[in-house]
Amino acid sequence: MPSIKLFKAFMKLSFCLFVTITLLCSISACSTEPAGKNTAALLSTTALKDSSFRYNLDQPNSKFKLSKKLTEISGLCAYEDRWLMAVQDEKGAMYQIDMKDGSTQEVIKFSGKGDFEGLANVDTTFYALRADGTLFRIDHWLDEALIKVDKIKTPLTVKNDTEGLCYDPFAHRLLIACKASSQIEAVNHKKRSVYAYNCATSSFDSLPVCSISRKNFKKFIKANYQKFPSYKPYKKEMKKAKKEIIIQPSAIAVHPISKHFYVLSAMSNSLIVLNRQNEIVHVKRLSRKKFEQPEGLTFSTNGDLFIASEGLKKKAKIYKFDYQPL
Repeated sequence: MPSIKLFKAFMKLSFCLFVTITLLCSISACSTEPAGKNTAALLSTTALKDSSFRYNLDQPNSKFKLSKKLTEISGLCAYEDRWLMAVQDEKGAMYQIDMKDGSTQEVIKFSGKGDFEGLANVDTTFYALRADGTLFRIDHWLDEALIKVDKIKTPLTVKNDTEGLCYDPFAHRLLIACKASSQIEAVNHKKRSVYAYNCATSSFDSLPVCSISRKNFKKFIKANYQKFPSYKPYKKEMKKAKKEIIIQPSAIAVHPISKHFYVLSAMSNSLIVLNRQNEIVHVKRLSRKKFEQPEGLTFSTNGDLFIASEGLKKKAKIYKFDYQPL
């Protein structure tokens, strides 16, 4: 009998030791997780979910080669979901492009020579943006004999190098993106800003609608660097640029569904997406083979994305990317 009791006691002690060792191993496994994984977990609050980006920029759904007249295409907007209207660097003219095949249907002259960089429409009224911050309001453009053009001066100048223009239907305003200095009557290259012109009151807001700072851009790239190999060039470029930001907006558009701001940067071949709270939610590196110099950006009402690229060695092109809802 004593031997049986001793055996039972031994078995009970063995079981307790087994449970204790198992628990200790589990705790040890958790505490010795590689430092890289812990860091990734800490950065997950700022890391983007790429699945929420609704376009495949590697595979355009359509591609249009443009005529020689638009080799230096610099601004783009959609009109009536049938036409793409464009401007180019050297002439004060709007080009009416068929959204289905990319053919140029008509040319509407509204000014003489000038560095025109952006185009936007509010219903049938068009606004063209010159690089010195001047807006051109274009009415009755369907009839050459009745066309009416008004120049609108803004506080922005050549120091700001205004290149992006779009209409924000959710706030009834034009958005003007500065390629150079982010400040009015001053020089600041640590960030890039977007300003607003109120169409209803014909007034300019001196406070930026949104800005992309070097600090925030660097923080975003750092948080998502491991997840997206395409971000590798940014680290070298930021280091080379030192205290200046490498983003230089060449176009801007408002997404008709998400309301996000889409900013194109020709210098870094990038597409940056910001929400209405001025937070970066996506950064996309564009292929140099497809986009020699991306200068135009717009959406159709269903969310399809159009990006225009100047022709440096090849013909200028417009790429269409279908919107992919959840």
